[in-house]
Amino acid sequence: MDNHLSSVKNSCRLMKLFLDSEKELGVSELSRQLQLSKGAVHKLLMTLESEGFIKQNPSNKQYSLGYTLLELGNKVLTNHNLAEFAKPFLHKLSDATQEFVCLCARDQYEAIYVDKIESKYPIRFNVDAYRRFPLYATSAARSILAFRDERFIDHVLSEDIRTFTPYSMKKPEEIKERLARIRENGYEVSSNMRNVGVTGIAAPIYDADGSVNAAISMIGPTDRVQPLLDTFIQHVVSTTLDISHQMGYRGK
Repeated sequence: MDNHLSSVKNSCRLMKLFLDSEKELGVSELSRQLQLSKGAVHKLLMTLESEGFIKQNPSNKQYSLGYTLLELGNKVLTNHNLAEFAKPFLHKLSDATQEFVCLCARDQYEAIYVDKIESKYPIRFNVDAYRRFPLYATSAARSILAFRDERFIDHVLSEDIRTFTPYSMKKPEEIKERLARIRENGYEVSSNMRNVGVTGIAAPIYDADGSVNAAISMIGPTDRVQPLLDTFIQHVVSTTLDISHQMGYRGK
């Protein structure tokens, strides 16, 4: 038995059409996409408009999303706790890879690990929660920095570059080239840069507006990660895109 109210479901379907439209929509277009009669669509529009979910442009009689949705969206953002929201996704990634996974967030010009799940293996990599790093220092941090604007990146790299191993990047130009590859690929893979013998795979989490302020990474001993590198990359990227889409991101 279907427990969904068809009128409510159709109202939700109608409003979602505007997510992929950069323009206003009219009754005819909405009717075509929803496969409902114009009369039914008009009734839905009138009801939604009365509650502020839809508004009509009086000059061309076209419709767009109303300000009530903006209020609700702001309320969601106010109540949103990324660590809590992402935890089920972290557990799913951990189950799929058996390796250490963590959630990294930007705090001004630094990166901070805000949540983690330990590896299932006895030999494993670990990091303290709430530990801070420069935004260029780890795979997750660079996955955030890569999507900031040039002025922000220049500011981060204007300080002395800290190195952690003999393989750490030392020059701003070298780091910028790395950031460009992350933007192109949509993920980062690094070995030995933060800890020798360790490989990290990270990908960005996109906010609804496409900005990046967080990333997820999966980290483990290089000899265990490298043989399954392509599979692990797919798991990490899929996880961050799932989170991004759940947060309202419409890209990719």
